[in-house]
Amino acid sequence: MSEPANTGATPPIEPPRVWFWRGVRAGVMSVQGLVLFAGFIGFGGLIRDIGFPLGAALLSTIFVWALPAQLLIVGGFAAGSPAPVIALAVGLSSVRFFPIVASIMPMIRGKSGLGTQLFASHFVAVSAWVESIRLVPALPVYARMPFFLGLSNYFLWGSVVTTVIGYLLAGTLPQALANGLVFLTPISFLLQLIRNSRDLVDWLALVLGLALTPVFAQFGGSFDLLWIGAIGGGAAYVIGRRLRARA
Repeated sequence: MSEPANTGATPPIEPPRVWFWRGVRAGVMSVQGLVLFAGFIGFGGLIRDIGFPLGAALLSTIFVWALPAQLLIVGGFAAGSPAPVIALAVGLSSVRFFPIVASIMPMIRGKSGLGTQLFASHFVAVSAWVESIRLVPALPVYARMPFFLGLSNYFLWGSVVTTVIGYLLAGTLPQALANGLVFLTPISFLLQLIRNSRDLVDWLALVLGLALTPVFAQFGGSFDLLWIGAIGGGAAYVIGRRLRARA
């Protein structure tokens, strides 16, 4: 006589490679990925138009993987700026990744070691962050790191491939279209932030950030994004905390 099935049994833990490929599949299905790749097609066309070496552009995608910072590299090269000045500008533009890494890493790290966390932090870009914030919370804790690595690696290497495609298509794309493809990334990021906003604090931070943007774009210099995030996000946190205390 067979024993009755144990309906309360814990589901088996699937190996990391399964969740890695699920992350890749999520990237394939992501609209954010399509927008990201369109931006890098525009980037590939841009670098060929100004004579920037394709190999250097691909290395910038692999090691920097931040389209605004990569545009600073290309723009600095085209303007003849010294390498230390370009490096400083790229470093300042990348300050915005500190809060992004700080917000996503506690969510995905699980029981992974410090080395794995440092490795994963390299893949924290705006596109991967937006999709992870949306998808990762519903996953088991042990699955989050491999899922994130699958998702972000698909985005990274897809960006490399589409940079090459844009480079090869240069001359066939109108300049206005190439510039528009690059501009898709910040527009998509804004729409994804609106989509992922759930709490009052999220909406406050979004509204305050948008309100402060024209001010600090004019007077904030290289630290404009840092000031917008610190002031807008800080004010949203304080207001939200006081409203919760009164409730």
